[in-house]
Amino acid sequence: MKVLVVGINTRPVANSAKRLGCRVYSVSYYNPVDLEADVKEYFINDMYHGPFSENYDSRKLIECAEKYVDEVDYIFICSGVFEYENSKTPNWDVVGNSPKKIKMLSNKYYVMKKLKNLGCPVPETYIAHSPQQLERYLQEYKKVVVKPIYGHGGRGVLTISLNMGEDKYSNLLKNLKYPCLVQEYILSESFSVAYIGREFITFNKQLVKNNSYSGCITPYNLEKLLDVKYAKEIFEDIIEFFDLKGMNGIDFMIKDRLPVIVEINPRIPGTFETVEMALQCNLVKQIIESVEGSRKPLKVKPVRQYIKKILCTERRVIAYIKKRENIVDVPKYGAVIEKGEPLTTVIGRNMEEVNRTVEEIWKMVVPW
Repeated sequence: MKVLVVGINTRPVANSAKRLGCRVYSVSYYNPVDLEADVKEYFINDMYHGPFSENYDSRKLIECAEKYVDEVDYIFICSGVFEYENSKTPNWDVVGNSPKKIKMLSNKYYVMKKLKNLGCPVPETYIAHSPQQLERYLQEYKKVVVKPIYGHGGRGVLTISLNMGEDKYSNLLKNLKYPCLVQEYILSESFSVAYIGREFITFNKQLVKNNSYSGCITPYNLEKLLDVKYAKEIFEDIIEFFDLKGMNGIDFMIKDRLPVIVEINPRIPGTFETVEMALQCNLVKQIIESVEGSRKPLKVKPVRQYIKKILCTERRVIAYIKKRENIVDVPKYGAVIEKGEPLTTVIGRNMEEVNRTVEEIWKMVVPW
């Protein structure tokens, strides 16, 4: 069996497919040393990563992947592909949602309007076409969340309030890319739910730093915070309404014990790896069988909890990180990583283990 995995970072899915015994083709931006694909195409400079925002181009991944589309049996789409306004949407037969549907559901304003019409709890959402328009919404709500209309992983998401210093406030409004999405600020931590087909898999707590996704805790017990039965009914309505296939994630916050939906991830979500570890099963196999209709409901409860934490640099460094069981996404030995860029990922069974490993990693990098 041949599998193609396309995305910014394909390692979790590619390695899962490899464990299943597949011949794996990976087309990605990053190229960690622990990526176990048989064929690797990537776009990062192994020894100098540079700024992601300046170097990443999803069109290059799509063009490169075209070489393998007809050669493989299954195609998996990860984050960062078909999620931009100018994305091309080739007619690939993917495991899960089509490229066209991924792009459609990456338009956050479109999704919010559809969800509101469906009766789902969502934040009050607007589009601002100018600083003046954004300022009017700020005057009304005092604090808002501003997002690109298209995007992924929290990139470009900002929280703006009237309490900011006047200079910072003015600069933010002036330098934003318009039009942009404006949402009411909801005082809540971030959560997600993972589904395979119509089947609930896990709740997850999202780790967020500076409004960007930086990891997760899987599974996460929400019984005390959330009306779980009602929430699952809403999530199932969303899955059915958008006819979502394969593995999907829905991001939400909690207000008055109800889920407030903030985003749909209509492709392999960032929680894939911790979900697979928690369930102690091969998720690539489960997703393929779900799409083909050849498996019974999973009916597997999480065995234990896992925490995933993505480390980003606070200054430019040279990385001398060695691969080991709970350190993944390992850069080439001696690679230069720019300030604010992903360095590596830590996975542990509790926060103490994660924090201990993080301390060890910082001893494996030197300023440059």
